[in-house]
Amino acid sequence: FILRAVIVNWSGDTPGLTKLMGLTGHNSYKGCRYCNLKGVHTNHIYYPTTPPTNINSKKYFPSNLPSRTHEEWKERLKKIHKTKFEKERSKLITKYGITKRSILFDLSTTHFPDSFTIDIMHLFYENIAKYMFKHWTGTFFSDESLNREPYVLARSVWLDIGKQMHALRKDLPSNLRSPLRNIMQHHRRYKAEEWAAWITMYSLPLLKGRLPSIYYNGWSLFVKAVQLCQKKIITADDLDNINDLILKFYNHYEQ
Repeated sequence: FILRAVIVNWSGDTPGLTKLMGLTGHNSYKGCRYCNLKGVHTNHIYYPTTPPTNINSKKYFPSNLPSRTHEEWKERLKKIHKTKFEKERSKLITKYGITKRSILFDLSTTHFPDSFTIDIMHLFYENIAKYMFKHWTGTFFSDESLNREPYVLARSVWLDIGKQMHALRKDLPSNLRSPLRNIMQHHRRYKAEEWAAWITMYSLPLLKGRLPSIYYNGWSLFVKAVQLCQKKIITADDLDNINDLILKFYNHYEQ
């Protein structure tokens, strides 16, 4: 018989997929591979849906971002390659966030950007969880004055949380998963599995009564979304709920 193998999707970290797809990357004005949201520049380029009042930039709606499409991608590549002058070519690359034609365009089953999914490890476990921990420990910003927020917990609180985590190790069933290490001592060496456990099993019980309720409730939206994503079978209703929870968490974070 003839075996016809089809690649369903391509996955990897952001730098890897940036090269594979021929993009300018997450430090450029068009850093998103899925949408046409344009970044703004302060000390660096970032991507607020509602830009600061002193910056002349478009407002976007998180629930309805301007999506990139396969056909649009091809047309933009044509424009870039047809351009004879390097200066004009550089402008188009900056405008579109595309640097070159990926070899994967030769595969009829690969569609840009839909075939390049975000995996849960890079998006949630080793990204959002890690950054939220930095917020709560007052280490997110290099400028110390920006870390003085009501959601920052004192070092003594985190030391206590770490001790509780260590004490829990002996009580966890061996068939559940590897016991989680003291987050205060070992967070820099946490693996994706540990961040996943922190999100779904440890964070809410250990932060309850410590993190102010407005921030605790906001974080719980993210936890619920991740728990749904971890299901072995995800239904259409689950997808709607995940989308709703992530949007609510995003709005909470922005506020």
